Amino acid sequence: MKKYRAGKIKREHSVIEKLWPVLEHMAECDLIDSIIPGPISPLNAKGFEVTFQRFTETGLRLLGKNGSALQEIYVVSDAKEAVLSWLHDEEIVERPPEQPRPRPRPGMAAPLKTVVLPSDMACQTCGRIISAGSRAVQLGRKNYYYVHVRCAK
Repeated sequence: MKKYRAGKIKREHSVIEKLWPVLEHMAECDLIDSIIPGPISPLNAKGFEVTFQRFTETGLRLLGKNGSALQEIYVVSDAKEAVLSWLHDEEIVERPPEQPRPRPRPGMAAPLKTVVLPSDMACQTCGRIISAGSRAVQLGRKNYYYVHVRCAK
């Protein structure tokens, strides 16, 4: 099969059963620039569904599943969030639950910045020499000082 486009849908790979009507419905959305069905992988599951996986640099990655196969679907769009909302409103995909951002716990130290030292320096905690080329923890705001990684713990 030659590579060509059917409207917004690229025909590089074959498409799993029941997915083509969904892709055609998605192509009707003005927010979507292009739809690229990816390779097909075997799967042992029941039912048909299209799920949202993640945002990509150019749009969204979806997975289409039927009883025996799984297919990646890449949606190209500048308005990623709007396309995901449209797909949810059209009941093509379910919107994933919002992932809570981890909050730093009180009393926890900020992450340490490790660096490779260009020359020998004395550890500010234990006083021993940190050899050039070794990893050390960089501490301080404007006037940095360095300590062994084990001393910083």
